[in-house]
This record gives sequence, structure tokens and C-alpha cells, in this order.
Amino acid sequence: MKTLWKWIDALARAVIRLIGKASPKLGALCERLWNNAELVSYLFVGVATTVVNYAVYYAATRVFGMTAMPGTWTAWVAAVAFGYVANKVFVFHTHYGSALALLREAGSFFAMRLVSLGMETVLMYVLVEKLRLNDLVMKLLVNILVIIANYAFSKLFIFKKDK
Repeated sequence: MKTLWKWIDALARAVIRLIGKASPKLGALCERLWNNAELVSYLFVGVATTVVNYAVYYAATRVFGMTAMPGTWTAWVAAVAFGYVANKVFVFHTHYGSALALLREAGSFFAMRLVSLGMETVLMYVLVEKLRLNDLVMKLLVNILVIIANYAFSKLFIFKKDK
């Protein structure tokens, strides 16, 4: 795993250097972002969570014959369960001495994800059901917005290390 990470890091830094040659300000910004370990970890977990969400949505709608809304909710449950564990372990590294504190954190995580589920449901309903846009493409675009919102929720409200 460390070898894979070294390869990813070297590739990312090479791309950042190329960006820096084209635009020094953008290159410096990319360098600062890449050096933010929490943000980079969150992006990797976000991508993995999106893959889980997308795969479950695809299976729900294409294999099990669900429509967009039930497929979205089924994918949400799987992605949130995966996302909580992955964010706790790999991104925010929170640890608690009591079951109550752990339950409070998990409850906050799921509550904030309900907010993003509402956002995702409304967007999928409008874009797919009403505007008849491609559901797989819209699912991917909507998930990008959800990842951004979820990072803000996680950072500000859920995974606080001073509990």
C-alpha cells in the first residue's frame, strides 16, 4: 500500500509541477491542497464512497429494476454506511472512550447525510424525472456536489477531535 501511495504522490506532484509551469499561482494552490493530508484523504474516501453509491445505484436500477428514486435511496444507505466507517478511520481519526460519544458522532453523521440525501433526491428528481436527463450522468454530477457539502458537514459538525 505504501508503494502505491508513493506512486500516486509522485504522479500528483509531477502534474502539480506541470500546472505550476503554466500558472504559478494555480500550481502553488494545488501544492497547498495536495499537502493537506486530511483533504486528500477525504477526496480519496469521497471517490470510494461515490463508487459505492454509483455501483449500488446501477445495480438497483439496472439489475433489480428500481426507478431512480428508490435506487437513489438504496445507494444512499450503502454509501453512508461505508462513508461513516471510512471517514472515521482514514480521514478524521476520531476515537472515543464511551459508546455514547460514538453513538452521538454516528448519529450526527447520519443526520447530516440525511440533509445531503434531501439535496440529492431533489436534484435527481428535477434532473432525471422532470428534465429527462441521463440518470447515470446526473447521478455522477450530483454526487460531486454532495461530496463537497458532506466535507463541510463532516469538518464543521461531525468529526470534531475535541469531544
